[in-house]
Amino acid sequence: MGVTFKEDGRSTPPLARSGSRDGSWALVIILAIYGASWALVAPRANVPVIDDWVYAWSVEHLLQTRQLRVLEISAFYPITQILWGALFARALGFSFVVLRASTVVLSALGCWSLYLTLRELGCRVRTGLIGAVALAFHPLYFALSFSFMTEVPFIACSTMALYWYVRAIRRDSVWALWAGCGCAIAAYLIRPIGIVLPLAVLAAASRRSGAPPAVRRAVVPVAAATLVLIGGLQIVLPRVLAPLDWAAIRVSYLRWWFMVPITSYVRWTVEVAVIAAFPVAPLLLAYATRWRRAASTVIGALAIASVSWLLGYAVRPLPNWQTWSLQDIAARAMIAGALVPSPWSVRMMPIVMILGLLAVGALAAIAARHVVRRSGWRGGDAILLALAALHIACIHALWLYNDRYYLVLAPLVIIAAARAVDSDDRAQRYAAALLVVWAAVGITGTRDMLAFNGTAARAAEDLERTGVPPWDVDAGYALNGWRLYAHPEHLPPGANRRYDVPFVTSDRQPPYVISNSLLPGSDLLRILTVPQSSWQATSQIYVVRRHVLQLVR
Repeated sequence: MGVTFKEDGRSTPPLARSGSRDGSWALVIILAIYGASWALVAPRANVPVIDDWVYAWSVEHLLQTRQLRVLEISAFYPITQILWGALFARALGFSFVVLRASTVVLSALGCWSLYLTLRELGCRVRTGLIGAVALAFHPLYFALSFSFMTEVPFIACSTMALYWYVRAIRRDSVWALWAGCGCAIAAYLIRPIGIVLPLAVLAAASRRSGAPPAVRRAVVPVAAATLVLIGGLQIVLPRVLAPLDWAAIRVSYLRWWFMVPITSYVRWTVEVAVIAAFPVAPLLLAYATRWRRAASTVIGALAIASVSWLLGYAVRPLPNWQTWSLQDIAARAMIAGALVPSPWSVRMMPIVMILGLLAVGALAAIAARHVVRRSGWRGGDAILLALAALHIACIHALWLYNDRYYLVLAPLVIIAAARAVDSDDRAQRYAAALLVVWAAVGITGTRDMLAFNGTAARAAEDLERTGVPPWDVDAGYALNGWRLYAHPEHLPPGANRRYDVPFVTSDRQPPYVISNSLLPGSDLLRILTVPQSSWQATSQIYVVRRHVLQLVR
């Protein structure tokens, strides 16, 4: 996905090699960005985020027992991530802060891999750095880098695989092909959709793909060997580590494929495109700084808007149900209590919707320009296109309709946008300026996410210090998961964590609740202020106690 054309239509000359010198300096710059971000985010709260307690438990269990296990509530076996996190925890001690640091390192390596990929594709040094920074400050990628969730480690490994695949084709290197497949296996051992990586490289197998002779001869046996190994792991892992509850649920989704109208899939495809494109808006909007490009961007945006209108659905780039919204990033939806939209978010929504349409319009214009000016997708482009198509197919097949699952498209969209502005210095200056705004969003959103969870954790600890048992406190999804599911010794006698954890596996309503608002039929015990909130919907957490009659019902 992407183009390599100047404004006059002539192809830009490919850069022969991405030298080790500029690659080393790029890594230093990326690490410096993450070092500064760590200081600004101040991620010292020893608390879980979203689902990362599931994988943190595996690290804790491995360190304590030297046995590798995965909680049954998990949807996959993130072996690579568990071992990586255990290396850090063994050296520095187990905590969510240490596990967070392990993800930040992988996040930086993922950005570096994207830089190297852009250089292999012939982009300038500055273009490669802008692409790497665009991924680093993708607000969702940035926030999840300060967690132990699987998204960022998976993207880091898959971007490494993509780099080696592109390098193999550019340099006719069979060993680089093997290196790419090794990274693909590491990605698969984080999330099973890593299987799309060796499938995508098969796009380089045909003569029309433009792959050099040695790689074209080797790609089928190498990819086939990788797929055979992945197939074997798919059979062995459930037998060695026990079946997983959520993996079975995901498989059960497959029976609904053909019971959904095609119009729903069309609508969801538009939604995926808009939500996936919006976080790359700094690059995509910068592309439209020339009049001709601006016109094609507006035409693309109007086409998307027309399809949405025909389907009777207005696509919002930041809907409230997803991880990054105008409410916050990955915090307030994780605890009880309704959230009223803030006046700021109500005013911003129309602007965000217009920017979202323009961003996806620019992406459509870039893709259309590539199709018009080239007869086909060749070499690395064939892999990029195949990978995008396979990821979108997985999103639909498994009904992964959440922005965390669209994050796999981010490196591909960034590559397309970065290559489109490679020869445009003015567009790159605009992109750099807009990335400063995105950096501010990511940093403030991540600070709030960790501070919010830390405040909720302190509220739960305060209740327990007064004698309230842990199972009588609903502290939200992440904290209940860590305190009660991952450590069932805190459940009441006879309880089963697979059915009896509030907010996680049970609808049971404990008497004490940590909430976004005062719940109906409850008494207010305390209000806590979240210290790092800024643009988020609320800055307070409520500690309430449900009435006895409410509990009886």
